[in-house]
Parts: sequence; structure tokens; C-alpha cells
Amino acid sequence: MPEIKITGGRNKLPDKEIRAFKKFRNAFYSGDALYFATGEFVTDMLLNKTTRFAKSLETLIIYAVENGERIAQCLLTVAPNTDFAQLVFFDCPRNSYGVADEMIKAAIEEMRKRGIKRLVAGLSGHLSYGVGILNETTLKNSFDTNYNKTYTGEFFKNFETVNTLSAYRCKLSDARERLNAVKFSTNGFSVRESDFSKFKSECEILRTLCDRTIGTTYLYTPTAEGHFYDLLKDLKLLLTEKNLLFLMHDGKEVGFVLWHPDFNCTVKSGRPLTKTAFAVNCIFNKRKIDTVKLNAIGVLKDYKGRGTIALLRALEERTRSYEYIETNFVWDNNVESTLINKRLLGQSCRKFSVYEKEI
Repeated sequence: MPEIKITGGRNKLPDKEIRAFKKFRNAFYSGDALYFATGEFVTDMLLNKTTRFAKSLETLIIYAVENGERIAQCLLTVAPNTDFAQLVFFDCPRNSYGVADEMIKAAIEEMRKRGIKRLVAGLSGHLSYGVGILNETTLKNSFDTNYNKTYTGEFFKNFETVNTLSAYRCKLSDARERLNAVKFSTNGFSVRESDFSKFKSECEILRTLCDRTIGTTYLYTPTAEGHFYDLLKDLKLLLTEKNLLFLMHDGKEVGFVLWHPDFNCTVKSGRPLTKTAFAVNCIFNKRKIDTVKLNAIGVLKDYKGRGTIALLRALEERTRSYEYIETNFVWDNNVESTLINKRLLGQSCRKFSVYEKEI
């Protein structure tokens, strides 16, 4: 069996360890036609602790070494005010069940030292940074959607709890036709575009609404001030004020929708990518983008239904130059959201799972 090594903690990881982790991931996904390295922006954020959220985490690198070579790796993270630990970026070769088991055992031993009794595989630190171990897709990865080798879920077959998620995709013309068939009146509601001259405060409005709407979602961790500013500030150059919309009622924000173009349409798959190269590609290849990503939508309980339709109509008005629309993850046991997505978008295009184990 391989030797299992562990490094890290609450402080920033040593640069040497970060480079080794990144080198392995780059090689592991090199040439994978479905993989876009834009997902590594989250990896870099967690490893380098570049956001307030990442700095709050205890982050350990767990890796397996055989014949002097690293053969598998993952992160074990613990967020404050949570009663579970997370296995993140679990990269292990196909059919290497013994190696995967040893890394999981090592993670459990670290949890026992800390008195933590739940282990979750499928988050990337927080729900807003991606959710789910990808189990099924034939599509290239879209921007801000988790990606892994689709066999990865097999390593967690002994976890007692499995929650499934789906992403949905269809032609915008089809979604528009179905939306237009919904005859709900939206009188009393309006939708405003965000004001980027007040970017930080607009991100705080988004954060507050997200905590009050999506905050009841399974495994959601309440956010701290600055969370969404840290998440979106690097993308601000590529976004416009219409990408963050607020639902208004009686002069106050009661809902939101965050959407953006699928920036992965501008870059090549299966190779490393710097933030600078990504930005340049997005600016000069934006005509290649044919897909809209619906990142998140939330409406306060008393305004759902008509308010949700008002937001979707505002989204439709602003996305008519694109050909396709794709959602972020939707929990399959969220009956209301699943019904809306199936009604407007049809069939799912990606299947994910989140695995949970009590120790």
C-alpha cells in the first residue's frame, strides 16, 4: 500500500506544497477533453487562502506516495461553525480503491483528533463555490460547475448518505416558449440591474438575500461580510450590471438572479490556464460564447411564484443573443426547484452526488 502523507492546517500552506498539489492536478486532467482549467481558480483560492472565507478554513493536503511518486491527493477542509469536514478535489486513478480508502482513513483520523463526526465529499468549501461529485455527463464542463473524473463517486460507495443533484440545459428559444406560456401576473414587482459603482454594497445585498433564501439549503453555511465580493471581484471585468438582477417590491430587494455567459466557450479544454490568459480569451473570443449560465436565483418566501416569474422574464429579456441556457446545480429532493427546471428547461445535462459519512 502507498504511504499517506498529510500537511497543512489553519495557516497558509507552504508554497512548495501548493506547487506540488497544482502540478499533480495539471497532470491528472491534462488532455481531458471535458475539463476546463477555469475550475482551478477555486483550487487556487483555497490553497493560497486569498479570500476571507478561505482564510477561515483549516485546510490539510492528504496525498498518497508510491515508489517516490505522488499517485493521488485531496484536500480535507473544516469551515468554522460547521459540524462536518469536507473532502475536496479528490483525485485518484480509476479502480484504485485501496489508495482511496487509505486517504479517506487518514481524513477520518484527522477528524477524530478534532472531535468531528461527519465527513462530506462533494463541496468545494462552500455551496457558492460549487457542489457535487460529477457522476454523469457527455458535455464539456461549463464555467463555475464542478468537474472530476466521472468514476470518482465509486470511491465513496461505503458512505451512508447520498444526495443527488442535477444541472439542466436547453435551447433558449425552447425555454422562452415555455416561459411565455406561464400566465402569472407580475404586477407590483419590478427588476433592477445592479449598480457597479456600488459593487461592494450590491454584493452585500446579494449575500444577505442568498443567506435568507438559499440559506436553508442542505449543507449551506451562513456567509460572512465580503463573501460574495471576494467571489465576484475578479470577474467584475467580464460582467456587466445586467448580470446581477434584483427583484423589487415596495422599494426593497426581495430576490435576485445571478447569471453570466459560459466563459469556458472562449478557452481550450484539457490544459492549464492562468487568470490573465483567461481574461484575454474572454475579451477577444466573446463571440464564441453561445451559452448562458444561470448561477443562482433566490426569492424570499412571501414573494415566490409571481416574483420568480418576474425574475425569469427579466433574465430572458437580457439573454436573447445566446443560443443555450444551463443552470447550476439543483438538489433533486428540492421538489419545487426541480419541477420549475423540468418545466422550463426539460431534461438534465449533468448528474452529481454529495456523499456523507458518520464516523
